Amino acid sequence: MRKSIATIAALIGAALTMAATGHARADDKALTIGVLTDLSSFAASSMGPGSVIATQLAVKDFGGIVLGKPIKVISADMQSRPDLAVTLAQHWYDVDGVDVIVDVPASAAAITIQRMAYEKHKLLLATVAATTELTEKACTPTGVHWGLDTLGTATTMVTAFKQDNVKSWFLIMPDYAVGKAVAGAATAAIAKTGGNVVQTIFFPPNSDDYTSYLLKAQQSGADVIGVGAIGRDLVTLIKQAGEFNILPSSKQRLAAFLMNLSDVDAVGLKVLQGIWLVQDFYWDSNDQTRAFAKEFLPIHHKMPNFTQAANYSGVTAYLTAVKASGSDDPEKVVPWMKSHSLDHFGKPTTLRADGRAMFPVELYQVKSPAESKYPWDYLKLVKSIPANQVFPPLSESQCPYLKK
Repeated sequence: MRKSIATIAALIGAALTMAATGHARADDKALTIGVLTDLSSFAASSMGPGSVIATQLAVKDFGGIVLGKPIKVISADMQSRPDLAVTLAQHWYDVDGVDVIVDVPASAAAITIQRMAYEKHKLLLATVAATTELTEKACTPTGVHWGLDTLGTATTMVTAFKQDNVKSWFLIMPDYAVGKAVAGAATAAIAKTGGNVVQTIFFPPNSDDYTSYLLKAQQSGADVIGVGAIGRDLVTLIKQAGEFNILPSSKQRLAAFLMNLSDVDAVGLKVLQGIWLVQDFYWDSNDQTRAFAKEFLPIHHKMPNFTQAANYSGVTAYLTAVKASGSDDPEKVVPWMKSHSLDHFGKPTTLRADGRAMFPVELYQVKSPAESKYPWDYLKLVKSIPANQVFPPLSESQCPYLKK
């Protein structure tokens, strides 16, 4: 029987209560999914409670049971701290019997947790962590990288701006793993297009003042200011960019590599109109995305981000594989996923030998206030880019488990 929205909201409330301690205990008779996310720090608006909701909805829509066992969802607040995330993951795997961990918005932590999961015969379903290392040197035979990675995001964004004859970039990136990965991927992509990076600045997370960075970027004369911030950091930076008349501007553009729909909602179309975004999910794309959004909105009171949506489709694919393979053993589940067609909100999806989920990625522009016709009508589709143009070929992978 399908649970009511009120019941789902109650379940999510209980999960968030458990997250406060980080010690929610799994039931040995249940298949348990742990949502390890940022519930209180700078990335909470992009993932956070919405990631828990998306995972709960995936379990509900799947039916709540697999292989005769109830499916449970627990959560913990890793506060975007890699050290805390690793500690929580180890406790979940060793003490609480969690079968699979999802989300993890800290790339450095995800690398460690993926290796830990393999050694403990568990699974990490990386739906938010964006480092390409998960399918490169840090890959494992049972690793699954379902979310969009930094290389795919940067390559798509830079290619899009090349079409407008953009050549020079000024990069403002967060000083942690994902920021450095985006900076590296963007710099390589810019060089391939014949452009140049004037300067790259790294800032500490949870910053409140971006004045000096923005002034340097403005004075540099670069065609594009490329920003790799997420969540609250990104919102703060973009608002301050507006104060310095960098947005909107006919002289310089701001490329938000990791912008989410919640960021657009927080800043507004008047400031962000015309900005390009790379997304692999937008709530108003097709019947499947709209159906998910219709369930999600009454609970979270916001439309789902592409990061939160990855939890829904990734968990659904995982549970489908558990049911079809007749086992929750990662060494059976992941090979099944790699040998069967999967789905990402209506997009045919495959899981490559290195663990990379392959699906098309879309390029969007933020609409102007005049173009927006109804609530959350924020983005317009520019083009859909095939997976083989977004992600590098398998032949270039440095995954040590691949048979060369």
